[in-house]
Amino acid sequence: MKSRAKASKTLAPVTGFTLIELLVVIAIIAILAALLLPALTQAKQRGQSIACLANTKQLMTAWRIYADDNNDILAPNDYPYTTAYYTASPKINYKNWVCGTMEQPLDSFSTAELLDPIGTALATYLPSVAVWVCPADQYIDPKTHKTHVRSYSMNSAVGTVWWGFFSGSTSKQVGDAVDGGWLPGNAYNNKQLAWLTYGKTSSFTRPGPSDTWVMLDENPYSINDGSFAVSAVANQGTTYIIDFPTGAHGKAGALTYADGHSIIHKWKDDRTFTPSGIVQPGMGSQTTTLQSPDNEDCFWLAPQTSAAR
Repeated sequence: MKSRAKASKTLAPVTGFTLIELLVVIAIIAILAALLLPALTQAKQRGQSIACLANTKQLMTAWRIYADDNNDILAPNDYPYTTAYYTASPKINYKNWVCGTMEQPLDSFSTAELLDPIGTALATYLPSVAVWVCPADQYIDPKTHKTHVRSYSMNSAVGTVWWGFFSGSTSKQVGDAVDGGWLPGNAYNNKQLAWLTYGKTSSFTRPGPSDTWVMLDENPYSINDGSFAVSAVANQGTTYIIDFPTGAHGKAGALTYADGHSIIHKWKDDRTFTPSGIVQPGMGSQTTTLQSPDNEDCFWLAPQTSAAR
């Protein structure tokens, strides 16, 4: 019995992979991963885009309700981009559609200001702070080593003044349309008269509510206050990038329009969403030399920003 058992054990087959078989399996897994990862990345981007559009829809609904509650007057859009809301006093003087500036560390990671109806005009209609952040915005601010609490900014041609009235920097009254100082493209122009600005929902006559963008998700490197400085000028050889939109949705970004609809738009020129010439995060382009000649995205965006008076 013992000898038979020993013989049986000796004749048992040896199991396991050979080195070649193992290498073949690894190669197959690598090929499958290479095929699947792009699809998974695209699926993730689509999911983030859908969530971003949902955020902008809520923001635009709040924006419209605010106007309905205030005799058609749009929320302010003139917050001073270097002033931290927590150091501002009295805070009512700094009321804006969204108060605070991502250029200041305290504001960049503090969510309380987004819920403060004294400073953030839309806070009453937006109980959740999550709506202010694009899910594709994973930027870590080098000053705080944290993510920003806000990703969205508003067309600088849209909204009314508030802070400017109290600071004495303008002759406008509270509720008057913003100046739109960057609309001429080549410098900051107080009281510019060449381009339309929109202080009421009824003022979107040209290019019209379905063709005038109101909010977009701004590049986290250039974002500061709630206003997106942009040029309405797009001439051959002279196209300007002042504040930069994001390209986090697969070289695309979200935009909302005055009639309430939102889109994910694919940028065609990498310069559009690649900040250049910015001294430090949160500053944006400052001079006329920092332009993006013949950028086709500027030719697309400019006529949807404002119209000549």
